Amino acid sequence: MVIQDRDFIRISYTGRFEDGTVFDTTDEETAKENDLYDENARYEPFVIVVGSKHVAEGLDEDLIGKDAGYHGTVEVPPTKGYGEREAELITTHSISGFKEKPVAGARVRIDGKEGVVTMTIGRKVRVDFNHPMAGKTLIFDYNIEDVLDDDTTKTKALLRSYFVVDFDVEVTDDIVRIESPRNLLFNERWIIMKEKLARELLQSIDIDSVKFVETYSES
Repeated sequence: MVIQDRDFIRISYTGRFEDGTVFDTTDEETAKENDLYDENARYEPFVIVVGSKHVAEGLDEDLIGKDAGYHGTVEVPPTKGYGEREAELITTHSISGFKEKPVAGARVRIDGKEGVVTMTIGRKVRVDFNHPMAGKTLIFDYNIEDVLDDDTTKTKALLRSYFVVDFDVEVTDDIVRIESPRNLLFNERWIIMKEKLARELLQSIDIDSVKFVETYSES
């Protein structure tokens, strides 16, 4: 089946810069070999909805027209990745605006935007709000493992891509019903993400509504 926009697919990949430096991978051994290993990370193929910006735009576009089992490489320029570096996103701030003394390399948040401290001179702090990979060409070696076609499987896979939890899902009469796991009922990220998840499902599956069910009990 030829992959189209809004298809649910499972992919694995390794991303590197032009100099060969690996910056991301779904393969555990590759992560270890390149000093990227994180014991809290999941190293396995993951599900994305094509065209939903789950991956860099250039990679997203390259998936269209391919088939399950495809293996290939795509070079993504900054304009299709994380954008060009912009001088106006490097700004200077007074050190008095920071709760802790800023040091070069520290990530900070100012007015809702996240940036990196590049230097401190006297009472002034320079912060770069460009994306860390802005201005870089990205190269992805990727495999399309499979294409999902069952609505229940699609929903569970999308939920698991955000939360490592098993969800009870039922799809009937053009409605997706999702039972909120008890351990997520008061999870701030889950509360915020529900609207985004519902929107993605409504745009990608032939349904009319998404219902989140929350069950409370004394046990």
